[in-house]
Amino acid sequence: MILATLGICMLPFLPAPVFGNDRWSAFLGRFHILLVHFPVVMVMALIWLELARWWQPSVRWTNLLRPVWMISLLSCFSTVIAGYLLYLTGEYQGDLVRQHLWGGVLLTGTLVVLYFLRKQLEVRPLFISSNKLMRIAYPSLLMISAGLVIYTSHLGGSLTHGPGFLTEHLPAWRKASPTAIEQKPPEMLLVFQDLILPALDARCLSCHNEHKTKGDLLMTSFAALSKGGKSGKPMLVEGQPEQSELYRRIILPTTDDEHMPPPEKPGLSEDEIALIRWWITEGASPDMLLGEGPPGTEGIALIQRYLPTLYEAQRLKVRQQEELAVLQKELSKLGGKLDLVIAPDVDAPGYFAVSQSIPPGNINDQTLSKLLPYASLLSKISLPGAEITDDGLYSLSKMNDLNQLYLPKTCIKGEGLAYLQALTNLKVLNLSYSFLKDEGALHLLKLPQLEKVYLFGTEVQANVLEALRKHMPKVKILEEEGPYF
Repeated sequence: MILATLGICMLPFLPAPVFGNDRWSAFLGRFHILLVHFPVVMVMALIWLELARWWQPSVRWTNLLRPVWMISLLSCFSTVIAGYLLYLTGEYQGDLVRQHLWGGVLLTGTLVVLYFLRKQLEVRPLFISSNKLMRIAYPSLLMISAGLVIYTSHLGGSLTHGPGFLTEHLPAWRKASPTAIEQKPPEMLLVFQDLILPALDARCLSCHNEHKTKGDLLMTSFAALSKGGKSGKPMLVEGQPEQSELYRRIILPTTDDEHMPPPEKPGLSEDEIALIRWWITEGASPDMLLGEGPPGTEGIALIQRYLPTLYEAQRLKVRQQEELAVLQKELSKLGGKLDLVIAPDVDAPGYFAVSQSIPPGNINDQTLSKLLPYASLLSKISLPGAEITDDGLYSLSKMNDLNQLYLPKTCIKGEGLAYLQALTNLKVLNLSYSFLKDEGALHLLKLPQLEKVYLFGTEVQANVLEALRKHMPKVKILEEEGPYF
């Protein structure tokens, strides 16, 4: 146990992993999602039993505690190892993941220390121990364990449902007054901070933020952007926009795999691209002021077009944030009534993701129809094991901005898939372990907008799968269970 604990404690100190496609890491790592609930339940039960034994000494508590201790330790070790393997796949990156890893390691280490202290207490129980240090240390470490469970669970919830998931509904003592929009004189605007960063925020930061650093690239500040990503290519080369990876990527044809942002997301406008080019040509300094802006008549026209658009976008963003806060409360309340979790989609600002509550409730076609008043706000839905039939797909077809739909282990046979052709933004569809058969799978031909379809565990025959692949060459027809959240 000591060697295993030392190994676990070394994980946060290991070099940052080089993310790859190790299928074993991916396979074993995803068990973290299954295992993660065991430590939460077992450690809290362990603390309750220890306190109960302290309050009312009895042999029966000791007999019950032994298996709970073993399960708690085993589940903590297994969960941390699986979580680290999942981290190695690169599916989760950023500081939040590292903090989550630290929380799991500290919890495991604290439990191991508690376990050895408990072995000493079996000789002389805490409630009759004369060792003052022991009488203080043991209950204190129990409380620290409870705090670590809450802290680590909060970080895990934030990774899945967005930052502040646990505390977002904490009542405030008083309503904060809205922040006024600062509008500097044009000549005092910082080109990067005040003009370029807002454009990157709107187009790029959903994939390159502190919580999700795709390609190991962070774009939230000048320093982070200058550091670059795992490609090693310089994002900014003073005076040379064509040699700067930031500019090179945004001017590539949208059909190019290296074009950024990806084709499914809105790209930068011509004015934003022109501004970035001018800034890099002039030295790409974070302290550069707009001044008179790019020289010449075209430069003046560019600034005259861009500044009103920028100011209007700022005002709109403030209004949207205020409206979003109201909608978030409404949707959270609705989710509670429907046994759903409805939270902001961290990958699509302004939109919401719908998932199962824990433990899952009775989710069916009628549940989906009750989401329709908010149809335009939903971007992801994940309802594994729900009692959803093909009729329910009609309600889903009204959610125009839906881009990911996970319905494994549902009652879908396939007739209703034709409804989904109205969802032009739908890219990922998971129907694994559903009742889908050959004739139903052929309705997928009406959904050329898809990029990935998961059909593991269905009754679709191999020849039908090959026919789908032949007639939908741009769609990955995967015989895998696929993800959900």
